[in-house]
Amino acid sequence: MKKRKIAFCLRDMQVGGVEFVLLRMMEELLRRGDTEIVLLTYVDITEPVFVKWFEQHPQVKCYTLYPCKWLGTKLKRFFLVRIVQHLMRDVYRWFKRVAIAQHKLSDVDLFVDFYDFGFKSELRNIKQPKIVWWHSSVNKFIGCGCVKHIHVYDKLIALTDGFAEEFKEKWPQYADKVMRIYNPVNVANIVERMDKGEEFPGEYFVKVARLSMDKDIVTVLNAFNLFWVENNQPDVRMVFVGGGEIEKYREIADKCAAAKNIIFVGAKSNPFSYMRGALANILSSYSEGMGMVLIEAMAVGTLNIASDCKNGPREILMGGEAGLLFVPGDSRALANHMADVWHKKIPVQQMIDNATNSLDRFDSGKIVDQVIDLFKCYGV
Repeated sequence: MKKRKIAFCLRDMQVGGVEFVLLRMMEELLRRGDTEIVLLTYVDITEPVFVKWFEQHPQVKCYTLYPCKWLGTKLKRFFLVRIVQHLMRDVYRWFKRVAIAQHKLSDVDLFVDFYDFGFKSELRNIKQPKIVWWHSSVNKFIGCGCVKHIHVYDKLIALTDGFAEEFKEKWPQYADKVMRIYNPVNVANIVERMDKGEEFPGEYFVKVARLSMDKDIVTVLNAFNLFWVENNQPDVRMVFVGGGEIEKYREIADKCAAAKNIIFVGAKSNPFSYMRGALANILSSYSEGMGMVLIEAMAVGTLNIASDCKNGPREILMGGEAGLLFVPGDSRALANHMADVWHKKIPVQQMIDNATNSLDRFDSGKIVDQVIDLFKCYGV
């Protein structure tokens, strides 16, 4: 039987949640043996973890659309040179798109633009069916005016019911184009890896995220400081796991009374042991596409405290039955949740049990079944 040929499109492979979700999906498709996969990127893959993965999976063919660095994403600072580069890049990319569409990928059955319309220009004139995954919040979708690109694609995949429902209310004319498919999670793999990672001693809260403005690190710092001061300076720490603007947030933390109890450990390839040992995992974002870190914490049996932002946390935490929610940016509410967890004023184990029992929603096998059913809708 002829294998279906799917082209996944992702501009670059940087260390982040979307990239690892894509790897999980491709691994499951390859395991089933009825799908041939190609990956389109803008630039060469250089991150060691991904270079290694593709070396281990040579059956996944990679095509770099724009390997010319001078015409890539990092343009010169001098504005006259930038203008020339922009013009040359537009011509260069036009020829590359034509070549890819007419030759190397003419036998692809279906194209998947895997991150937020990143390949809208490249796929605009492709005749094969096209699907786009939206990994960000509905607020970002509205803010970016992305609805104007819907006509390029046959289907828009949302990560949460909340996004899909709000999308349909706002754009009923496109209601048939959106559907929800959760990100796949390999719970068994997470459980296995949590026993192999570094452990942090003592009692602590943890936040696993890239340290950036949209993750609202300041609210966590303020909340922990309130908790620590108001609860007689307990021997409890706030541990941040993730790269990004560490020095910036270290300077802010140093101004807190609880400065010595605030720890930045940097990025970790295996953060699950840090999650497992924590009193609670904290998500404080202003917006999320889904909030995979919440599901990962659920998988290791740790309570979640999350901002009730769009989209994902409320849905993942079952409206508060499987974790605690607070208004985004409300450090007082977060501090109160920390204190309640510390003083055991809430049914932590019941919430953890509710979370564990709901993990089946995100099972990799079931999610990829849904993806394959979607492919079949287009005769693939």
